[in-house]
Amino acid sequence: MHDKKPRTERRKLRPGRESLVGLLKSPVTQLILVVTAVGQVVNTQMNGVDNGSHFASSVAAQELATVALAPTKATPDRQAGARKAEQLGAEYRRQGFNVSSQLARQIGEAAAEYSIDTEVAFGLVRAESSFRNVATSRVGAVGLTQLMPRTAAWIEPGVTRSQLRDPKTNLRVGFKYLRYLVNKYQGDERLALLAYNRGPGTVDRALSRGSNPDNGYADFVYGKSNHGHALFTR
Repeated sequence: MHDKKPRTERRKLRPGRESLVGLLKSPVTQLILVVTAVGQVVNTQMNGVDNGSHFASSVAAQELATVALAPTKATPDRQAGARKAEQLGAEYRRQGFNVSSQLARQIGEAAAEYSIDTEVAFGLVRAESSFRNVATSRVGAVGLTQLMPRTAAWIEPGVTRSQLRDPKTNLRVGFKYLRYLVNKYQGDERLALLAYNRGPGTVDRALSRGSNPDNGYADFVYGKSNHGHALFTR
């Protein structure tokens, strides 16, 4: 028997593998690998933050659109609302306004659809047009609720100026716009009416300065005296 000598030599690597191991052990290569790994981690985190922010913005925009343009429709007592509209129509006829039973009914139905108080709805139509569907303001506002065509098309895309001459369309879009403003001002009806008259931008600027945007228009709609406004006469 021959004595076996201990194996002290390592198995030699093939030339290609030996050069690869040497390259990986190189300080320069290790530095490059570390920098690459760190970059990937940072990029992943940044993408996550950006995607999260974009998602949150998208959700916020969707919620705003839902509140602004598709207000929740109420389910009031339709018969009671119809009786109230008939009573108000008769009252305004006694005051000399040309409010037919059909128009009174249309005002009541459109107001109920967007949860607008019936008296406020009648008051707004009286203030804006004196119940005259042919009314047109000097700046181009049209019909019973005196809608600007651009505003109407924003609230209800596709509606045209000629369609705003249809009483039902005009009332529906006008009260839908008022509901949007009531939602915008978190249920503050007076501010919503002021914005309907002065424009939400004007009201918002006044509020941001800490000043009172009230110009008496809400009192005009509510039928109070000394409001500083005149009924539509053209």
